[in-house]
Amino acid sequence: MKLRQKPEDFIVEEIPSKELKSSGKFAVYKLSKVNMTTFAAEKVLARHCNVKFNKIGFAGLKDTHARTTQYFSVETNKPECGTFKEQNVISQIVGFFDEKIRTGDLAGNKFIITVRELSEKDVKIAKKNLSFVKAGVPNYFDSQRFGSLKGVKGFIAKDILLNDYESAVKKAITPIYRKQKSQIKIINKFLLAHWRKWNLCLTEIEKYGLEKTAQGTIISFLSEHPQDFKTAFQKLFKGIREIFFSAYQSYIWNECVRQVIKNATQKNIGIPYEAGILTFPQSNVNLIGKEFPLLAASMQTTEENMKIIQNILKKENMALDKFKTDEHVLVPRLRKIFVVPENLFVEFEDDERNEGKKKAIVSFNLPKGSYATIVLKGLFEE
Repeated sequence: MKLRQKPEDFIVEEIPSKELKSSGKFAVYKLSKVNMTTFAAEKVLARHCNVKFNKIGFAGLKDTHARTTQYFSVETNKPECGTFKEQNVISQIVGFFDEKIRTGDLAGNKFIITVRELSEKDVKIAKKNLSFVKAGVPNYFDSQRFGSLKGVKGFIAKDILLNDYESAVKKAITPIYRKQKSQIKIINKFLLAHWRKWNLCLTEIEKYGLEKTAQGTIISFLSEHPQDFKTAFQKLFKGIREIFFSAYQSYIWNECVRQVIKNATQKNIGIPYEAGILTFPQSNVNLIGKEFPLLAASMQTTEENMKIIQNILKKENMALDKFKTDEHVLVPRLRKIFVVPENLFVEFEDDERNEGKKKAIVSFNLPKGSYATIVLKGLFEE
C-alpha cells in the first residue's frame, strides 16, 4: 500500500464555517497549493499583499505533500493584491469577513485520496472493513500532528513542563533525520558535538550563512547569555512553540483513548504511528458520541476518566499539576472518541502506476481536527 505517489493522490479542501460577505475589513482568499506548507503559502500571500504575518489568518495547517485548498484572510485596503498565480500556488479572492480567520474557523474538510499498489488481499481487507469504518473510527491524532518528534527522542513540551529548558532548546534546534537537507544536518551534528561552546557554534553557523535561521538566532543569543535557555526557547517562532505543546497534549489524549477502547472491547489491533501505537477495535463498540477531554491542569472530568488519565501520567512520570505553564495555555476541551466519515465512498481500479496492482479512490468528509489517514488505517489494516 502506498500513499502520495504524486500530489494529486491526496486532495484536501476546507469546508468554511461562516458565510462570506460582499464587503468587510478582511479580504478572504481561496488558496490552492501543492508541495507547500501552510506557513510557506502564508509567506507568499504576505509578499503579494505587502503585509506582516499578523495581518493574515488561516483556520489550520494542511499537508505539505498534497494538493490542498484552504482559506486565508488578510487585513488590507487593496483586496485585489491576493489574487495571483505562481508555480505551486494559486490564490483568488472569494469574499470578505468582518473578523480575521482564526485557528479552528472551519466546519471540516473534504478528502479525495488515492491509495496505490494494493494487492488482492488489501482489496479484500478494505471491503471487509468498510462497514466498520462507515460506522466510525477512533478519532486519534495521527502522525502529522507529531512532526516535532522527527529526529529527536521525546516531546519538547514535556521538557518545558518539567522545567528542563536546555533539553527543549537542544531538541528544537538539533534534530537529525534521513530526508533532512545536508547543510542543516551538518550544522545540527556540529551543534550536538560542541553543545555549550556557543562562540564556536556561532562561527560554524556564520560560515554557512545561516545566522537568520532558528539555530542562528538561538546560538547567537546563547553566546551572550550562556545559561538563559528559557529566553532562548522563546526566540522560536510562537507558532512552532504552540505545535510542541499541542503535540504532547495530543499524545496523552491518544494514550488515554487507547485505554478507553481496550476497556470497551476484547478484540483489537495495534497500528504503529509516529508517536507509538494506536489501538483499533475489531468489533463494534458503543463509543459513538462519547467524548474524552484533552489534558490541562484546570480540567474536570469523571472519576472513570481521571483514573485512566492518572494511569497514563504515571507511565509518563508526569503529574497533572505539571500541565500548568506560562509558556502555553493548555485548554481542556472535549474531543469525540470516535468520528464518523460522511459520504464515504471507495472505488477500486487498476493502478496505472504500479503494474498488476489495484488502487482505491477514497472520498469522504470529516469534521475539523479529524485525520483522514486514520480513516485509511481503519480501512486497510487487519
